[in-house]
Amino acid sequence: MGKLDFKGLNEYALSNIDSVLHHYLPNGKHEGHEYKPLNPRRADNKSGSFSINTNTGVWADFADSEAKGQDVISLVAYVTNKPQGEAFKELSDLLNYGNRVALKTSESATNARKNGEEWLHVTPVPPEFVKRCFKKHLKHGLPTFTWEYRDANNQLILKVLRFDKQIDNKREKVFAPLALYRNRDTGEIKWRWSMPKINRPLYGLHELAKRPKATVVLTEGEKAADAAKALFPSCVCMTWPNGSKSISKAEFKPLAKRNVIIWPDNDNAGIKCAKELKNLLTSLDAASIRIINLESLAKTPLSESEGGPLFGENCTWPDKADAADALELGWGAAHLEALKKSGELFIKEAVTHTPSDIKPNVPQGFKLTDNGVEAFYKSDDKGNEIYKRICAPLELLALTRDAGGSGQDWGVLVRFKDYDGQEKRLNIPKRLFATDGGSDIRKQLLSEGLHIEPRSQEKGKLIDYLNCPDITNRVGLVKKLGWHKNAFILPDQTIGETVSPLLYDNENARDCKLKTAGTISEWQREIGAYCEGNPLLTLAVSLAFTGPLVSLMGFSENVGFHFYGDSSLGKSTLMNVACSVYGKPSEFKGSWRTTDNALEDTAALHSDMLLALDELNEANPLTIEGIIYMVGNGKGKNRSGPDYAKKKTQRWNLAFLSNGEKTIDDYLGSIGKTVNGGVHMRFLSLPASQHEDEALKKRNGIYTDTHNFINGAALSDHLNKACEKYHGEPFLEFIKQLTSTDLGELIKVHHAEIATYRERVLGNDAGGQAVRAFQKFALVGLAGELASTFGITGWSEGHSIQSAISLFRMWVDIRGGTGNVEEIQLLNHLAKQIKLYGEKHFKRWDRSGAKDPMIIDEHVPAKLETWGYREQITTRLPDKDATTDHMYYVYKDIFMDVMCKGFDGKRAARLLRDLSVSILRPSELERKKLNTSEALPNAGGKSQQVIKFKASSLFEAVDRMTLSDSDQHDAEQAKSA
Repeated sequence: MGKLDFKGLNEYALSNIDSVLHHYLPNGKHEGHEYKPLNPRRADNKSGSFSINTNTGVWADFADSEAKGQDVISLVAYVTNKPQGEAFKELSDLLNYGNRVALKTSESATNARKNGEEWLHVTPVPPEFVKRCFKKHLKHGLPTFTWEYRDANNQLILKVLRFDKQIDNKREKVFAPLALYRNRDTGEIKWRWSMPKINRPLYGLHELAKRPKATVVLTEGEKAADAAKALFPSCVCMTWPNGSKSISKAEFKPLAKRNVIIWPDNDNAGIKCAKELKNLLTSLDAASIRIINLESLAKTPLSESEGGPLFGENCTWPDKADAADALELGWGAAHLEALKKSGELFIKEAVTHTPSDIKPNVPQGFKLTDNGVEAFYKSDDKGNEIYKRICAPLELLALTRDAGGSGQDWGVLVRFKDYDGQEKRLNIPKRLFATDGGSDIRKQLLSEGLHIEPRSQEKGKLIDYLNCPDITNRVGLVKKLGWHKNAFILPDQTIGETVSPLLYDNENARDCKLKTAGTISEWQREIGAYCEGNPLLTLAVSLAFTGPLVSLMGFSENVGFHFYGDSSLGKSTLMNVACSVYGKPSEFKGSWRTTDNALEDTAALHSDMLLALDELNEANPLTIEGIIYMVGNGKGKNRSGPDYAKKKTQRWNLAFLSNGEKTIDDYLGSIGKTVNGGVHMRFLSLPASQHEDEALKKRNGIYTDTHNFINGAALSDHLNKACEKYHGEPFLEFIKQLTSTDLGELIKVHHAEIATYRERVLGNDAGGQAVRAFQKFALVGLAGELASTFGITGWSEGHSIQSAISLFRMWVDIRGGTGNVEEIQLLNHLAKQIKLYGEKHFKRWDRSGAKDPMIIDEHVPAKLETWGYREQITTRLPDKDATTDHMYYVYKDIFMDVMCKGFDGKRAARLLRDLSVSILRPSELERKKLNTSEALPNAGGKSQQVIKFKASSLFEAVDRMTLSDSDQHDAEQAKSA
């Protein structure tokens, strides 16, 4: 017999103290938190000599100085005059403690008292209070429906009432919960129109208790649950209070170990709710979980008459429809049973294959036993066959060959356990059988831990065993992780439909550190929930889900982000949380401290997944740019020579995450390099804090919402610890649901959504680089939305995409506008040249009128290096001060070779023309000329080819490309003023 859980029962009894007191000590009075019944050991006519503290369970019989106790069990023992053990059993039976819904200590009624809640839920409802329950609502009147929530003993817990109202000629439903509460301070007990905050019961617990082996059907809403009883007569039909947004507040533990069918409402919220329920029930170790395939209900049900067809023409399953609607539309149990038999009723789960599913082959002349592989040696005088052991157990699973259909790279797949009992799978290439009697094969097996008998004869028998030609199973070899047609290849399994089993064949497979721990529900609660209100954290997690979508969406570049900022902001936490989607962060993430050759192999091992590299400051600045291009382009080096003759160039698609204290411009600037737009596009950089206030940045770091933690460091500490405990399951669930999705439709929808968001956010005037960047931000946001739709993140709808858009806008502001970075750099350079050398290298040229068209300033020393002329233009307006501008005439060759040194001069001239900065005649614009002709001083009246522009026009163009929308508005307001 196990140890009695006195502490647990006492806590549970205290959470149900009113029911206990009503049973053992009825007709008492509440005075604050004290309950005073008649003394059970005396024949008193008045209360007062016996008291129980309903907050703590402490009790005392004031008529007997030694009669007092500290808990409910001792109270029951005293009242019933039984030993503690018998009192435990009696109280346990009364409360059905063995079948209870276990409460977390932090959520128990005891802690509700300690946390200062004024009204405490009384459950089950004492009989005398059942009679006092309200029959109608003061505002809504009599209910249309009333649903009673009862416990496993069929005792009332609470009620949910529905009122149908006519508002503006429209029918609206109003729901109101009704439960019994006791005031913590006064002891008053009364019915209140309020739902308990936590541990809300399931609807149908009494039916669940009566049918312990029945399958459970979960619907969204009490009316749907009642209707489902007619459609699934052999099942227990249940629901939870308050619909899809209150799943986390309900207690689903009674469904542990049960077979469960989920019937979602036909809308986005319903689909998301079903997937959230699936994850929650998985964490509770439900025996099986199936979700109704709503597409299978798009049929017209016919009469269930014997022998006739059950379905007519296909139709549309109504929006928001549920089990109640199905019943009204004519569906019956026979219809659903028919869909079940045809395999249509439930959503098909993703198919997962592992080579371990294959049954081994045993060649003739050999035996495979627990002792090992034995080869036929000889027959004795009596004809008995004698076998000798050649090695430890070694299974021949399949012949392998290239999955691409080339008919090459044949091998044999084997399985065995090493000396520590660890299971190993090994693909042995057939070409090794031709080398020195197969010695290379034996070396490889010995290196992996297979015991091989040392005698030479047994060595030869081992090669004969492995080289069996009669192996019937076939496995395709895949050299790249990630997508292979519609299946997803992982190091140890394949997810999705395949023609034949597939195996990732790469000697570096063990370096891909995918690992799972905990459940999705735990990951949601301890990690995902803290992304709400924190765009940077949301973007990091969404980026992790982006990896499998990059190739599906046909992106020509991979999606890479770099978070930069001072130490202790939380950059490592951003990376850890992203990595937790795939595995244990301390093992999954990589480092910038590596060579480009090694990083090429690492990137290939993360194809269609997330590649995370920590601490950019540890990288060699000379190789950073090349690595960014390599990872961003998804292609390794082309190599030549005999050692690389058979090694193909490695390719990959992935999402890429980096962090460091500086920007890429800072790192490359340290070796005198300027960062071009190609690097910026492949390495989108964001500061690791959205706070401008330094004190706030230091306190909260990466977070805009610390979720009641004292500061950002405390929340980071929680997340980093949680990531080591809960990881990996979100990625596997994402892939399972992705491979079960219509990928063609998904791609089409995502492209349309990106285009819609682009038009809304960017308009039509943005440069190509800003468009490329936005498409990546948007894909990351939509990846997070998709994971939420799959029920993985627990985020509200729109949270991920809005976070991505807000951070894109921050990126634009930091970058300096939506133009291409090279154009922004070029304009800034030209503006700087004018600011620095507008006086030094340009001669002053004033025009005073037609009679004296040219006046050259001769009062200053001649320019040693003349770039052209500068004309002052003064504008006088009524009631305003005069304004001064300058027109610049730059010699064409000087503009191209000197003023634009380090840049493409033609591109600069073209940019000035396209931005309407340079002044050209209509005929010159028609001919798409970049320069104009102007009769300049000291040229004998001969026209010179110049680039002509106003200083103000150049500076305004810089502002247009570099200022945010709000800054541009302010600048325009100031200009008009």
